[in-house]
Amino acid sequence: MPSIQKNNRAAALLAELRDDDRLSIERLALLVGVTAEELRACRDHVAVLPPVQQAKLGRAVAVRVPRLAKLARRLEEQATAAARVQSGATIVHLIAPPKW
Repeated sequence: MPSIQKNNRAAALLAELRDDDRLSIERLALLVGVTAEELRACRDHVAVLPPVQQAKLGRAVAVRVPRLAKLARRLEEQATAAARVQSGATIVHLIAPPKW
């Protein structure tokens, strides 16, 4: 999941937010559990949000901004999968399991 690790999807989603979406960076930061500065740094490709926060970001945007729901849900799903891999809940195989 290189795009999750590089923060591309989260940054792209934040860049798509508009004033008429009625969801400020400050409000979104409260919902995600990060600071507004961290979200701005993510949007500007300066910093990377951890996968857990990226999943929360996707969930928050999907619920509150219908026009971005598709992109937001994709981010949430991929970030959740990345978090599972990082935590060891999902094992990454170099080759397919024998009975696959």
